[in-house]
Amino acid sequence: MSLDSTIVSGVMNPNVKTDTEEQNIMSACKIMHDNNIGSVVLVTLEDREKSVGIFTERDVVRVLGKLSPWLYRVPLRELMSRPVVTIEPTSSVKEAMQIMNNSNIRRLVVVDKDQKMVGIITLKDIFNLINRSPELITEFYGPSFPMKSAEMYKKFTEYKFDNPRPGL
Repeated sequence: MSLDSTIVSGVMNPNVKTDTEEQNIMSACKIMHDNNIGSVVLVTLEDREKSVGIFTERDVVRVLGKLSPWLYRVPLRELMSRPVVTIEPTSSVKEAMQIMNNSNIRRLVVVDKDQKMVGIITLKDIFNLINRSPELITEFYGPSFPMKSAEMYKKFTEYKFDNPRPGL
């Protein structure tokens, strides 16, 4: 097993939590809180399988940090991160990591050939894969992997300390 041979569909979460772009920050925060997740993929009322944006924990901090009470009523379409960065389910986990690193993001929406949302893959999903297959850590952190290794290793180490026994 390698990060090149492991495909996104085997690691992604197919149970994507969504909200419509017409909702407000409180709606998105409630979904994140209720599901213990760090993002909500935004869709339109007309097509709930096509992502138009993503609202993340970073967006919550950015919005609340402005200390503007009127922002609570603003539709998420005006606050969301876009464009949505996507990946196909047949792409490799290594490619997903490279896209995340190059885009400075922690989540990719997984879409099929018709751009319909089929899942989401996060750094946490990748860390869980590496945790289950420790031989991947050398590829993850090794010199042959073209990313900011120290930064990714730091994130993995933080994840390991926060989740010493994932799945239990």
